Amino acid sequence: MAYFDPSFVSDRPTLRKRFARLFDTPFDRRSRRMAARIKTLRALSDAELAKLGIGRDDIVVHVFTGTIR
Repeated sequence: MAYFDPSFVSDRPTLRKRFARLFDTPFDRRSRRMAARIKTLRALSDAELAKLGIGRDDIVVHVFTGTIR
């Protein structure tokens, strides 16, 4: 049985990623910021989200629109 240890995975950008960043558009940068914000909000507990006035089901809507439904 094979075992993969994720502690050896580097977070350093690869040459391919660094090269791709040369041709980034504003849309690419915006989508990366939005994905990071969604990841951050999903990592919060339900109580922390409630303090922000966001339901777990509304995270994506909040990030895309900047408002809460």
